[in-house]
Amino acid sequence: MKRWLARRHRGVRPDVYADEPDQRRAAVEVGQCGESVLRRLVSRDADARVRAAAARRLQDPVMLRRVIESDTDVQVVASARSRYRHLLAGGDALSLDYRLAALAACRDGQIIAHVARSAREPALRRAAMERVDDHRLLAEIAEHDDDRDLRRAAAGRLAAIRGKGQRR
Repeated sequence: MKRWLARRHRGVRPDVYADEPDQRRAAVEVGQCGESVLRRLVSRDADARVRAAAARRLQDPVMLRRVIESDTDVQVVASARSRYRHLLAGGDALSLDYRLAALAACRDGQIIAHVARSAREPALRRAAMERVDDHRLLAEIAEHDDDRDLRRAAAGRLAAIRGKGQRR
């Protein structure tokens, strides 16, 4: 992977402290930056492409949530949302307890739905599923989730939501 990135940036010398945005972005993409540098770049760099590259590598859900809520560039926000979704679902080394806490703080329905559908651990999928009201998603979980208990819980939640709608 690093060879491919190095070829991609042929003629561009990766340097996270360079004045040229292409050099800073290349440094991020070839993995020359630690978490503190990525945090600085994603929150302060003037170039949106550098911020987006930093968001794609960052391991800090709190900082990613800040970027999602405050950055004005669509591509930066999209990169941060994608990375945030990936981190919450368990595509890294963050602990389950940390990801459960991050999920509890999340207010983005699409991210919560992604975690309900795709999280690595059943406990995390359940925590997300309990915050979902989408009939189709609950039906999908009830029918297709790998965990039998979670399928039952989703079916029960779906029945309860449908029952509330009929009583009104």
